[in-house]
Amino acid sequence: MEMDDSNILFTIDTKSHLPINVQIKEQIKWLIGKDLLEPGDSLPSTNQLADQLSINRNTIQWVYSQLKEEGLLVIQKGRGTQIAEKNKIEEFKKQNAYFPFVEQFIKEAYESGYNAENVLLSGLAFVQLFGQPLKRKPRYLFFECKLSSCFFYLDEIKRITAAEIEKIDISSPEEVRNEAIRRADVIVTTMDLAENVKKFVDAANKKLITVGSANDVSLLLNMLRP
Repeated sequence: MEMDDSNILFTIDTKSHLPINVQIKEQIKWLIGKDLLEPGDSLPSTNQLADQLSINRNTIQWVYSQLKEEGLLVIQKGRGTQIAEKNKIEEFKKQNAYFPFVEQFIKEAYESGYNAENVLLSGLAFVQLFGQPLKRKPRYLFFECKLSSCFFYLDEIKRITAAEIEKIDISSPEEVRNEAIRRADVIVTTMDLAENVKKFVDAANKKLITVGSANDVSLLLNMLRP
């Protein structure tokens, strides 16, 4: 989808509390996150977009430069500005998988009669004043938890902590497995499966613990450490 003068996707609100450059930057990230801009798609030149939005060209240049530094855009002389390659975009979407949540939150805010931007700004102020409102429970994912030693650790974690526990088979469909790994803080498996599971876990940059003996107290303490 190559953007041009007849296909303007961006709008700005000069009365918003958010600076115009932030508005445009976050809109581009949103379009990427929702697959409305895909790897290789071209963006308007800085002059084109500045003219479309009636703002200074330097503002667009700043936005493009920031997104290039974040790995989301590629700027090449003679080829203009394009969305980065697939692996960069997939990594971005993995690390920022909150777009559906935000979309639903905004819809509910409007349905409740609230000004969505005021709600979001109020939420930001709350976090700045008080930090994260709640400490999230750690999430443990157990691969093929069928051995007695594996159940020992699972039961102890449930007993000692309020951690969320999920179990999955290694033969589960790829999309199910990847989503479970994405949600987890720590992945646990048995020694005989460790090599296979490590391939999945390394790709997601998650912590893997291999269960050996039910008497391995040091391992248990390591699992329970924040």
